[in-house]
Amino acid sequence: MQQADAQSCASSAQGASIAGVSADWTGPLGRPVSLHGRDISLREALDRVAATAKLRLSYAAELLPLSRPVCLAYESAPAGEILTQLLAGTRLRPVPAGSDQVVLAPDLSARDTQTVAAMPMMKSVGVLDRVVVTGSAAGGSQRSLPIALDVVSGQELSHRGTGTLSSALDGHVPGLWMWNQSPLSLLARYGSIRGASSFGVSYPKVYVDGIEAANSLLITQLDPDAVSRVEVIRGPQGAALYGADAISGVINIVTRQEGTEGGAPRAQIRTGGGTAASAYSAGSVFAGNHSAAFRAGNGTRSLRIGATATTIGAFIPDAYSRQLTSNVGVRVVGPRTIVSGTARLFAEDARTPGSPLLAGIPLTPMTIREMLAQGLTYWSSDLHGGPGRQAVPGPGRDSMAYPAIDSSDRQSVRQYTLGATATFHPGNRWTHSAVAGIDGYTLRSATILDGPFPSATDSALRAARGSAVRATLRASSVAQFGEPEKTTATVTLAAEHSWVHDRTETDALFAAYRPSHEQGYSTAIAYTRSNTGLIAQTNVAVHDALFFNGGLRIERNTAVSGSSDYSLLPMVGAAYIHPLSFATVKVRAAYGRGIRPIQTTMRAGTLMGLERYGTRANLASEEQSGVEGGLDLFVGNAASLHLTRFDQRASGLLQLVSVPAPPTPDSLRSRRIVYELQNVGQIGNTGWELEGQTNFGRLSLGGTLSLVDSRVEKTANRYTGDLRIGDRMLEVPSRTMGVSAMYTASRWFTSWSVSRAYNWINYDRIALASAFANQNYPLADFVGAQLRNYWLKYDGVTRLSGNFGLTLRRGLALSVTGENLLDEQRGEPDNITVLPGRTVTGGIKLSF
Repeated sequence: MQQADAQSCASSAQGASIAGVSADWTGPLGRPVSLHGRDISLREALDRVAATAKLRLSYAAELLPLSRPVCLAYESAPAGEILTQLLAGTRLRPVPAGSDQVVLAPDLSARDTQTVAAMPMMKSVGVLDRVVVTGSAAGGSQRSLPIALDVVSGQELSHRGTGTLSSALDGHVPGLWMWNQSPLSLLARYGSIRGASSFGVSYPKVYVDGIEAANSLLITQLDPDAVSRVEVIRGPQGAALYGADAISGVINIVTRQEGTEGGAPRAQIRTGGGTAASAYSAGSVFAGNHSAAFRAGNGTRSLRIGATATTIGAFIPDAYSRQLTSNVGVRVVGPRTIVSGTARLFAEDARTPGSPLLAGIPLTPMTIREMLAQGLTYWSSDLHGGPGRQAVPGPGRDSMAYPAIDSSDRQSVRQYTLGATATFHPGNRWTHSAVAGIDGYTLRSATILDGPFPSATDSALRAARGSAVRATLRASSVAQFGEPEKTTATVTLAAEHSWVHDRTETDALFAAYRPSHEQGYSTAIAYTRSNTGLIAQTNVAVHDALFFNGGLRIERNTAVSGSSDYSLLPMVGAAYIHPLSFATVKVRAAYGRGIRPIQTTMRAGTLMGLERYGTRANLASEEQSGVEGGLDLFVGNAASLHLTRFDQRASGLLQLVSVPAPPTPDSLRSRRIVYELQNVGQIGNTGWELEGQTNFGRLSLGGTLSLVDSRVEKTANRYTGDLRIGDRMLEVPSRTMGVSAMYTASRWFTSWSVSRAYNWINYDRIALASAFANQNYPLADFVGAQLRNYWLKYDGVTRLSGNFGLTLRRGLALSVTGENLLDEQRGEPDNITVLPGRTVTGGIKLSF
């Protein structure tokens, strides 16, 4: 009989006996097992043992550190002995409960302490050593990563009662701030990811179970019960692995795919409702949330199906939002393979009448002839208001009128994800993995025109439609050499190819008027792009304390402009871990470079309809490069503190620059501002990030603080916008912070969080819209440096939320959730956006 060699975790076990572990195993625990693997999670190790020995494992997930990395090197070892070693330090032991059933039950004996002392391969549980899948091709311990990576677990999300990505990350992940999303907005808006990486379309690259989202800005909602964890990289250091579009970071959403092992119920139904306050409606409006989930199988074969529906009523007149999310996860575990599949569908419909704060401001005038071409209603032809009426052919078609906003205007989005991942462990040295999937969407009337003027003033943009589909195929092989307690090297070779097709369709507002097409016509713009990348990455560990990381991605992206569509995306970094008498210290530093093409599905989806105005030729791609360095302090599992300094340079950032509309034969008197994309120049993003967490028994506390300075350092020669050297980037908070607390008792829990963004500059959109409606102001007052007159300093916005849960009996629980408890409806990120007020909902959850 051979046993694991804990010291070397070599591909062939040496048979070293471990004191206090050997026993005469009988029944299902005596089945021989051969397994190999290094730096895999305890959950995967248990699943692979169960698959190889044909066991059914039962355990309470909350009693196990399932993300702890372990090392497997077993040849024909009894399943009971392997399980005992894997459970070292957990106070659990394997107990047979049938011919193939094994329960991981509490062990009150003192033998566990001896086992822990004899098992150096089992590292302490905590942030330092948890297994993550982001930042490396095949996943591994966070211990060796030279970059700051944050993980928000699904359990945290459930306890906070959050359902949006912004509330999940703001104040909990330093350096990242998402503006609180109105239920009527289909697209996310990132205020800062260590500063600015674009204008209005800053965003990280988003993955769902390893499948790249076709449009990262459409990932706005989370089902806490369906999410296992959310992993976040900030900065361009992830571009060497994840490629173009990752210039400001990566978010990887990992969904649940387990069955009923770990004490999970087979079915769960949740229903709830409440009210949202509003200063713009006659009374409180109804908000509902309903979900259902079903699980089957165990650790070796599992299936999970879930669906969530949310609604909110007219917190502004004539508005509503309805959302539906459904997801499916399947997983099959074998002795050497793990295959998982994921499917996701998200649908949202919203009626968007526009901001009530602009209700008294007339919109940009047009000729009735122009409105005829678009089928628009108008205020009046004498510029003095009056009831809206349908424009009809006849005399006066060249007179001026104000197009009215249609209060029944509807936005909609349909997004889907379908993919599979396979991992193969042929031995202790090699791990092979492959990911294949598609992600796509259709989008209607969801334009965000993040220039000075509200997009509500342009009905043609609001009528735009878009769609896209992205296919991704990625394969990697990871080899591990050496002995863990001495010097090891991990080498990754990977290849990735993605293909994307997006299409935008909109009414042709400024095309030449054609009498034979008086009812209007539309134009469509379609792009097809591809990205092929070859990746080489290595990690060298010396005595499991000093780590050197290096990676290079060579990619060909057909959307990159310039003399070549080939890009080199490097990353280098190092980390050092040193134990102290009372704590462990980690010092880390990394450099990375990323690139973002001009043509992206995010930009096409966000600026639908802009292409018809044309853009200047020879626009450069957006790039960002820089360094980050940090210090991490871990006091056992009781507390941790993380300090990070970043210094990054972004060049070629694209801004929507306002210009007068070109005259057309039939609209010489039109008074309109349109936009074109221009490169700004070079932007410096520097700052500090502080994050801490501590546990006092049942009470856990956490906090974050970010200081960001994002400024213009150079301007491009052809730039005609309103920014100047030394200016702060618009819409980027200078400080963000968050504090959270959670207390868990035997039958109840409560969690509270407060987050705040301080001090940013944005346009005074109300003053700008009012001035533009005044015919005495020339168009020259609304372009270039003149727009600086409408800059406004926003002091800040604070969010407070709370959640309370009570278990009435087994399988039955009540919950009360409060969002926006300070009842702030305005001021984020500008003065025309209106959010739901104080929202309090109650619900009941049934599990069986």
